[in-house]
Amino acid sequence: MVQRETNAKEEKKRGVAGRRDFIAGVGTTGLLLTAGCRTRFRGANVPFVFDSPLLTMGPDAVRDALRTIQLNDLADGQPACPVRLSGVTPMTERLWRVALGDIEKNIVKQNGATYFGAGKSFGASVYERDIAFSGVLGCNDLYPDIMLSSIQFTRALRRRLGFTTSRSHTIAEIPAPWEPLDLAQREYFLKFHTNEITRRTDDVIWIWAAEDLLTKLDQPDWEWFYNEGSWFFENFYRYFFDASDGLYMGQAAFVDVHMEFKQQSGYPTAWGLRECIMSKAVSTNALYFQAMKALERTADRLGRPADAARWAQRAEELKQAMCREMRHPDGTFTYLKTWDGKLLKQRHALGEALAVRFGVVEGNEARAALKGYPVTDAGVPLIHPFFNHSDNPQIYHDKASWPFADTLFLAAKEQAFGIDCTAQNAALLARTCVEDGTFHELVNMKTKEPFGSGSQLWSAAAFINVCRRAGLINNVKKAVYCP
Repeated sequence: MVQRETNAKEEKKRGVAGRRDFIAGVGTTGLLLTAGCRTRFRGANVPFVFDSPLLTMGPDAVRDALRTIQLNDLADGQPACPVRLSGVTPMTERLWRVALGDIEKNIVKQNGATYFGAGKSFGASVYERDIAFSGVLGCNDLYPDIMLSSIQFTRALRRRLGFTTSRSHTIAEIPAPWEPLDLAQREYFLKFHTNEITRRTDDVIWIWAAEDLLTKLDQPDWEWFYNEGSWFFENFYRYFFDASDGLYMGQAAFVDVHMEFKQQSGYPTAWGLRECIMSKAVSTNALYFQAMKALERTADRLGRPADAARWAQRAEELKQAMCREMRHPDGTFTYLKTWDGKLLKQRHALGEALAVRFGVVEGNEARAALKGYPVTDAGVPLIHPFFNHSDNPQIYHDKASWPFADTLFLAAKEQAFGIDCTAQNAALLARTCVEDGTFHELVNMKTKEPFGSGSQLWSAAAFINVCRRAGLINNVKKAVYCP
């Protein structure tokens, strides 16, 4: 077990010992809009103390406009992963163990396979994007064996399913080798424990997670990774490429497309499945860009300079297409370039975060991309401004904040503006530990209420990410849980 050691004298100097001061009288209305994360909290070096008018995190509680969550309200387990924090507040130490416990609750073992599930409410269902985002946020560091098993399992499953779909989920304009089955969409999901490719057009995300994971392994199989990534580009992803503008079609990363029996909140309600899939998302194109750069780096690792040059050229062409085709005049990115070539006025926190994190835009262009995006005391709205769905009151992707996406957005702000958002990020995550004292799935931006699944994998992994960004686990090197 590896711990970050801090003696009592150092703790007192950093303000951990004896700190019990909260702002009194937290208000119940209004939003906190932060121009810079460092400007709103005291004790900037304390992991983690955050003070703002509507959100406060101290040594043993977090308070927001709705409630106070005390230390004793949180789950108090001892996860199997041996890594623990020291020299931090009691709240931070407890949240770390909650995060590890939530992650371990999502380890699925069935039919000889071991992989991560998505959350307490999702059981054994397979969600590649949840696995991948959770990997890069923290599971790759602390659970590498399970992450490798998860990625390999999902690759084998996706190869096996190919372009099979339920009855209503083929897109005639996309010339893929569709194999429609005589199943309704829900029947398909129950049969295979995952969705068809038309509900997984952000599948390319696994390449980002897998490269990050392999850099942490003692004996990484770069040959497997390169061959697998190249195979999926050739046999899956190429069908979604539109040469007319140089972009990839497909859903926004993790934003569910419309169903045959239900309109989802993350797209215009006048659209059908076809319009959702044939539009182009900044988030998903950024993932394609990162995948190409990962394969370029891996070709270099394998001593294949011609292949590396080819991937580098493809990545550069996609980057230029994104900047040319998907930006508004003020430098912000659209959420989607629609199927008929228009730019939605909506922006996407995750899309702009990934564009900055991956270097699609840098420097002044990165700062312009994030400028004006609201960060509130309840989180970062995933889509801004909200859709006017008068005929669809559902709050899920629209009118909601997702803690893992908040984390990636705030990390992008740190990268672009050179500021420290970790205390604010930790407080936003902590406030989702309602009910059973675990990290929850999302937040209703109208009421500020956390809801959805408890023990949500990527929400828990997001707290690992915050601790890593704050330097709390820098000394941890492969101190991991191997079941």
